[in-house]
Amino acid sequence: MIHPNEKPLLLQGKTLFAAFTLGFFLLLSSVSASANTAQNRLDFKLKLLVKHGNVLVADDKEVLYRYPPKSNPLLVPASVLKLATALAALHYLGPEFRFRTDFYLTENRSLGIKGYGDPFLVSEQWRRIAQNLSQIPELPKQLNRVFLDTSLFNAKIKIPGIEFSKNPYDAQNGALVLNFNTVYLQVDKQGFVSSAEKQTPLTPLARRLGKNLSAGKHRISIPPDSGITYAGELVHAFLSQAGFSFDSGKVALSKISSGDSLIYTHKNSSALTELIAGMLRYSNNFTANQLLLSIGLKRYGAPATLEKGIRALKEYLGDELGIPEQQFRLAEGSGISRKNRLTPEAIWQMLKAFAEQRNLLHGGNGVLYKTGTLRGVSSMAGYLPGSKARYFVILLNQPKNRRDEILKLLLATDFSG
Repeated sequence: MIHPNEKPLLLQGKTLFAAFTLGFFLLLSSVSASANTAQNRLDFKLKLLVKHGNVLVADDKEVLYRYPPKSNPLLVPASVLKLATALAALHYLGPEFRFRTDFYLTENRSLGIKGYGDPFLVSEQWRRIAQNLSQIPELPKQLNRVFLDTSLFNAKIKIPGIEFSKNPYDAQNGALVLNFNTVYLQVDKQGFVSSAEKQTPLTPLARRLGKNLSAGKHRISIPPDSGITYAGELVHAFLSQAGFSFDSGKVALSKISSGDSLIYTHKNSSALTELIAGMLRYSNNFTANQLLLSIGLKRYGAPATLEKGIRALKEYLGDELGIPEQQFRLAEGSGISRKNRLTPEAIWQMLKAFAEQRNLLHGGNGVLYKTGTLRGVSSMAGYLPGSKARYFVILLNQPKNRRDEILKLLLATDFSG
């Protein structure tokens, strides 16, 4: 017999279950409301910082937050675009890919050098090359001349955003380029010009370029019509140091012929992943566009052109990452052109694809990211700290750079709701 004040056990169980369920949903509602409140506060703060731009936070599956709400505009990304170029290079060339440079001996004792677009043919590499060549018995120490074969790249590559100036950011791309097509000079108060790096000989062209510079150290780009001259002078200098001499001091452009003998192949000491890490860390525009040209060469054959590189990059973003073509416009591979456009969601997809290589990025306070800066453009995209995947994108096309302030706000906001 049930006491008048005692409920049946079944009814008690249902009551307890209902109470538990209600409490659970109240807890979830409380957490969600707390997160929504935090995001509402973030909206208010971003309204003061973002005048023309977009901020996005997402996980692997969905967008968790965006400002302004329900927007995914095409914006100038600046150097954040290098993430796309890096991904495409890893896809088409492979992480262990190493750039090569071939050396041929002709019947008349001339040394032919064929370039494949190595972006990191620096003085240290050339000193090693010259030493290795000096150890080849069939290569005579008295050579007729040196000639360069740059036929794998189009001779007239014009990168949008690159101007003809002394700024190292404006260095020209090509199949056979030394020291990023730049020279580092030191000028004393009397106007005496010397090399500002001990590993690089001062060439006649470099001395002329330094004549009108002010006292101090200067890294300047080689003029577009002088890249081959500079490469030839440096090659002569390094080969001379290794014991070679030449009947003719002039360096010419010429193609390798079928009768020439391949005597040595230099492979860059750094694999592609290492080159990409340096490109991203120092935001090297020259390297980024060398990679773009190289993936076009790999995908569509010689000669490498800007158009082939853009085509390959578009193909990768669309076919491999599934990004709709309406979400990107590409003019080159470094982000230096203001004609480039990306949406925040397109960059989110790139970040997801790049997640396994995220350690190639730099950062701080547990955040890994790539930044981009042009006049009136500031961007940042990367990975927020924590056990769960959190990607963030900050694209600002406005005079004031507020990306660091925005990142601090994102780090202080709960996006779990």
